Amino acid sequence: MSDEPRETAGAEAPVVNVTDKRRLYMDTMETSADTASSVESAVDTASVEAAAEAPADASQAALPTVQQLQMQLRERDAQLARLRAQVVEFEAKTQEELRETRRRLERTVEQRVLHARQSLLEDWLAVFDNLDLMVAGAEKATKEDLLTGIVAMQRMLSQTLQRHDVERIEAVGQPFDPQLHEAIETLTVAPEQDGQVVAQTRPGYRLGTHLIRPALVSVGRAETSSAVLSEADVPANI
Repeated sequence: MSDEPRETAGAEAPVVNVTDKRRLYMDTMETSADTASSVESAVDTASVEAAAEAPADASQAALPTVQQLQMQLRERDAQLARLRAQVVEFEAKTQEELRETRRRLERTVEQRVLHARQSLLEDWLAVFDNLDLMVAGAEKATKEDLLTGIVAMQRMLSQTLQRHDVERIEAVGQPFDPQLHEAIETLTVAPEQDGQVVAQTRPGYRLGTHLIRPALVSVGRAETSSAVLSEADVPANI
């Protein structure tokens, strides 16, 4: 082995001046700044490109496809069919309720009419019962008894009519009213009785405000009076 010292071991390390260190640091910082600026520029460019492409992509994503439109159309058709079925069902149900209501009203009216008839017949049957009693005792009754029975029967009939809201029209002494009276003749009277009913041949009756039949009357007319009755009020045979 050689005893000569190695040049490597004995070589001196290179010396770096302070000026060189500062220059190296500044070069490193400039390189880092340039790298950062390049990265930011690249990021900004990518952002602008992405922003430019985003509306087109969003618009394409917002537009439904043909399959989606067909599916929506089928769903709308199904909804429309269900609504039509509900309308048909509701109409059928409503018609049935109307028919049932009509039948119920008809039954109610029939029951009321039957009840009114029954009440009227019951009152008239009581009158006929008393009339049968009068006829049975007529042979042994005196004239005064018969007259008393007839008056009582008339009173009973009048009360029966009043219970059923039937009112007798009293015409004598009243001004002639073609709505309530039917003139069968005219009689010459004093001027103060001109146009009044002076006699009644048959009484009239009304049910509430409904006229059942007019009263047959004789109407007074003064000799110097103008025509009180029209040709339609007085029969042609007078």
